[in-house]
Amino acid sequence: WCEVEGQSFNPPVSTIISQILVVPMRGGSTDEAAVDMNIEKLGKVLDIYEERLSKSKYLAGDFFSLADLQHLPHTHYL
Repeated sequence: WCEVEGQSFNPPVSTIISQILVVPMRGGSTDEAAVDMNIEKLGKVLDIYEERLSKSKYLAGDFFSLADLQHLPHTHYL
């Protein structure tokens, strides 16, 4: 799940956060197409997470682990 976070969760979340928060703070304009595309990608990833979390309390099983912790920073901003 740590790899899933790095390869499938983090890229779309980073783009969404960057386009909605960072780019405007630097005087730029949000690329709505990039945001929409990455929201769609993130939705697919979250569907997989939902399926996993319907079978266990946390991502790596029934215990809180690094896999869960790795998601917190970007999820907080999202």
